[in-house]
Amino acid sequence: MSNIESLFPDESMTIMIVDDTTENINVLRLTLANFGCKIAVALNGKMALDLIPKLKPDLILLDVMMPGINGFDVCRTLKKDPDLKDIPVIFITANGDSNHVVEGFEAGAVDFIVKPFRTEEVCARVKTHLSLSAALRKLIQSNETDPLTGLFNRRAFMKKAETEVARFKRSHKPFTLLFGDIDFFKNINDTYGHSAGDDILVAISKILNTEKREIDQVSRWGGEEFLVLLPETSSKGGLEHGNKIRELIAATTITHEGQEIKVTMSFGLSEFDGELTLDKTIDLADQRLYKAKNSGRNKVVSEGV
Repeated sequence: MSNIESLFPDESMTIMIVDDTTENINVLRLTLANFGCKIAVALNGKMALDLIPKLKPDLILLDVMMPGINGFDVCRTLKKDPDLKDIPVIFITANGDSNHVVEGFEAGAVDFIVKPFRTEEVCARVKTHLSLSAALRKLIQSNETDPLTGLFNRRAFMKKAETEVARFKRSHKPFTLLFGDIDFFKNINDTYGHSAGDDILVAISKILNTEKREIDQVSRWGGEEFLVLLPETSSKGGLEHGNKIRELIAATTITHEGQEIKVTMSFGLSEFDGELTLDKTIDLADQRLYKAKNSGRNKVVSEGV
């Protein structure tokens, strides 16, 4: 497993086993025990579809024949979800018929393991696809994150926001955007130097990323600007969250080369309710940020313009 650990030395990978037979689960658990991975279990297709969006496993070992939702249908459902479609699925089956295998690959599988299990084969296939999954994740992360702060970049954030727009069309639950900007950031760079500015950007990013729910998304939009996506949140909830992190930032002292620096942040807020496009909703938050800047800074503006 050293090749996997070298790709992700600080993060444990997760394998999910989906099978309605306890004996099969126990055999696979024992077989995979030396991989150093977390093992998650789902006993049927419905349970798997409930757990996978929360756990985001790196690899799924999926039994084909299960009561209720079979493995093929579980896989097809995953491949329709933009957040889950890249998770590799290895089917577990007692049927090695070519038509059965073809159907599995057409459903989106990357490989098959045939029962009864052969330890060497299971380990080889799992190792191969964990390595590929790790490499893919690393590539995606490098393309989607800001190199300084580790937050989503603008392109990745827009993909997440578009997913929320699609969810709004199904559920009609609004989401809120917070457009934030560090106050007097140019003065900070001019006074303390650009390395101090970088330290402040990193510190602010950590606060924004820590003080959020798991479903929230934070992006470095550009320069000293940040955009926060709050799913299933009204403007009232967004205002409360914005003031919470604004107050926390104002109370934080950032140390750079022995110098203590205090900063504040201003925010503009807008709620997506389907009347405006996503771009227009972002523009509205930006305009309200401008209003916050022009009316004293260190505040959240959620109305007007």
